[in-house]
Amino acid sequence: MTLPIAAGTYGIDRMHTQLGFSVTHLGISVIRGTFDRFTGSLTVGATLADTSVTVETEMASMNSGNKVRDDHMHGADFFDVANHPLMNFRSSSIAETGSAYDLAGDLTVKGTTLPVTFRTTYNGSAVFPMDKSTHFGFTAASTISRSAFGVSYGVPLVTDNVELLLNIQFIDPAAR
Repeated sequence: MTLPIAAGTYGIDRMHTQLGFSVTHLGISVIRGTFDRFTGSLTVGATLADTSVTVETEMASMNSGNKVRDDHMHGADFFDVANHPLMNFRSSSIAETGSAYDLAGDLTVKGTTLPVTFRTTYNGSAVFPMDKSTHFGFTAASTISRSAFGVSYGVPLVTDNVELLLNIQFIDPAAR
């Protein structure tokens, strides 16, 4: 099985992509945020075994909508962006699971690399009317333990589990 996309390397459409997260504060409210600066690609091969995804995220672009909280999270208590400026994901396998895919790979946060699997849905393709480029949409979700990555400040006031939600559009390389 392969993705219903022609072989090639597709870049992320940053304008129409959102890398998000959520945690629970005091067990009573959900705090959501985004990472606003990132790059990445989808390389489609002849089969899923030949297909890969990479995403590189600037940790200083983490934005929860509250500057005081964000500044604290950029510091040593949380992400220590001065010493660990990037978060990276590199896929190791993609497996079809019914109508979805399991996108497995290595996630690196704050210098720690651990395996993570994203449950991924292919949302289809569409032609963007502004420039006639073809876009391919995916939604991917996973839950990670932030303390496993060395980000344990404030547990349990803020949950250890972090939900990651990626809404990504890749652009046909012929459009670039």
